[in-house]
Amino acid sequence: MASSLRTKFRIATTVLGARGFWDALAGRVLWQPVLNPLPSEERATGEEGRRSRGDGSQRLRGALHVHTCTYSDGAGTIEEVMDAAKAAGVDFVLLTDHNTMRPKTDGLEERYAGQTPFLIVGDEITVKGGAFLLALDMPADFEFAPGQDPQVAIDAILAAGGLPLVSLPDDMKHPWDAWDATGCAGLEALNLSTVAREHINLLSLAWLLPLWKLKGELAVLRAICTRPDASLASWDRLLAQGKKQIGLGALDAHALMKIGKKKHPIPSYENSFRAVTTHVLTLSPPFPLSPDNGKREGEQIRAVHEAIRAGHCYFAYDCLGEIGLDFSASPPPLSHPKGLLLGERGKGGERAILGDDAPLGSTLTATGPKTALLRLYRAGEGIVAAGKGSLSYVADKPGAYRIEAYLVGAQRGPLFVGARPWAFTNPIYVIPLS
Repeated sequence: MASSLRTKFRIATTVLGARGFWDALAGRVLWQPVLNPLPSEERATGEEGRRSRGDGSQRLRGALHVHTCTYSDGAGTIEEVMDAAKAAGVDFVLLTDHNTMRPKTDGLEERYAGQTPFLIVGDEITVKGGAFLLALDMPADFEFAPGQDPQVAIDAILAAGGLPLVSLPDDMKHPWDAWDATGCAGLEALNLSTVAREHINLLSLAWLLPLWKLKGELAVLRAICTRPDASLASWDRLLAQGKKQIGLGALDAHALMKIGKKKHPIPSYENSFRAVTTHVLTLSPPFPLSPDNGKREGEQIRAVHEAIRAGHCYFAYDCLGEIGLDFSASPPPLSHPKGLLLGERGKGGERAILGDDAPLGSTLTATGPKTALLRLYRAGEGIVAAGKGSLSYVADKPGAYRIEAYLVGAQRGPLFVGARPWAFTNPIYVIPLS
C-alpha cells in the first residue's frame, strides 16, 4: 500500500526529530520513590523458564502477529517461520497473514499440532484508511473484503465468534483512528515494529549501525527496548473508561524492513521472536508439548485462545532476559457476601490473577526477579513502586490495576540508573461491592 503524503510527513517528522533516540535516552533514568520491599522470607523471585505453575496453569511464550511470503507480504515460508520459532525457543506462533484464513483451511494448525512450537492461525484485516485489526480465534471459512469501515470489520469478526483487537494502534505509518468504534476487545499495547520504526532516525542510526556491526542484530533490538508510551496511553485511556481491554505484545514480523526505497531482511524472524513475546497463562491442566500429543489435537490452541480472551497474559522484552512475573489479588478476609457474584476467580476467597475481577480492598501482589523494579498503575496513573522484584498494595479504589516491570542497573535512593522497560501485565479489575 502506497503511503499518503500525510504518512510520509509523519515519518519524516519522526526521523528528523529523533523521537525514538530521545525516548531511549530519557527512559534509562527513573526518579521513582519506592515502597519498602517485603521481608526476604516472603519474597519470590519469579519463575524461570516455562514451567507448570502452582495453580495448575502453564506459562507458554508466544510470537504474535507474524507474516509469511506464502500467504501475504512476509519474507519467509511457513517452514522457515516455524524453524526460526524453534530456534528462538518459543512455544507457539500466532500467524496473521493479511486478509486471509487460508493457512487454517490448508491444515497448517493440524500439521504442527502437538509440536513445539505449535501454530495458531489468525487474520490481520485491513480497514478503511489503511489501519489494521487482528482477528483471533476465527473459523476457517471466515472471509472479509479489506478496506471497509472499522466498525463493519469489528462487527463481522464478532459475528463469526472471533476476537477483534487493534493492530499497530499508534504506529507512525497507519495509526488507528477509529477509537469511537465499539466491540474491540483490546489492542497491541507493545508492537516491536512500531518501536523499531521510531528508532530509525539520524541520531539513533549513528549509534545503532556501529552496534549492529560489532555485536549483531539482537544487540540492536536490545538497545531499542523502550516504553511504548503512546500505545500504553491509548490502552490506559480505554481502561479509565471502565472497559475491559486485553493488552498484547506483538511483532508485525515480516523479516523485511523498508528504508527509503530499499527493502532489507531485518530483523530476522528468529531475532524478532527472541525480542518480544506474550506470556500466556493457560488454566487447563498442563499438557505435554510433544509429537505423541496428536490425539489431543486442538487443545493447545483452545487453551491459548481462552487465556487471551480472559486477559491471562503479560508481554515482555524477552531479549533483555526471560522474565517470570506473577500478579495476583487476594480478597480481604471479610469479603462482602456479594463477592460470590464475581467472575470465575477472585470469588469465595480464591486468588485472582491478571485479567480477573477482584473485590475492593484486595491485596495486590506482584513478584518478579530481584533485579526488577515493579511499578503499579491504575488506569494510567502511577500508584506505587517497589524494588527487588516484590510489591504488595491494598487496592482502596476501584479500577484497572496493572504492573510494569523494569530491569535496573543501579539504585541510589529514588533514582534508578540504567532502567529498561521489561514486562507489562494485563490488569486486575478491582470492582466495588454494592
